[in-house]
Amino acid sequence: MIRYGLLLLLLFSNFSAAEELTLPVAKDFLMDSQKVWKQKTPILIMFSIPGCGYCKKIKEDVLSPMAEMPEYQKKIIIRHIDAQSFDEINNFYNEEVSHNEFAFKYAVNFFPTVILVDNYGATLGKIVGVPSDEYYWTDLDEVIEKSIKKLHQRMNAEL
Repeated sequence: MIRYGLLLLLLFSNFSAAEELTLPVAKDFLMDSQKVWKQKTPILIMFSIPGCGYCKKIKEDVLSPMAEMPEYQKKIIIRHIDAQSFDEINNFYNEEVSHNEFAFKYAVNFFPTVILVDNYGATLGKIVGVPSDEYYWTDLDEVIEKSIKKLHQRMNAEL
């Protein structure tokens, strides 16, 4: 009986740990833009709203694990925006705006939306919604790779 209790406790503790996976919340994009210059990596911004099942699925199954992997930590800077929140953040121009205003600036009205941006906040790549549950990670990987190439082209461009 005790074994079954311990097994159940172990099972439930694993489920609660999975639910605790969170993405780094956006706070200061001006500081993040400095990291883009140094690391030459784009910023991946996930826009979501509370209660969105697909948002939760993408956060838990794709982006949270991705944020923990050293391979992706070298490729991208991951940030999360709650499009319904009025919490203040610092945008790319050192202005305080709410998460809601920030999402409005990017015309995000379908969730989840993932946008990759350069150091000025200009869009490099985008995935709206979940085109395919099965291939989302692969699709996102392609968008990340294309965004990295675009960023490097922009940063190496001569005037």
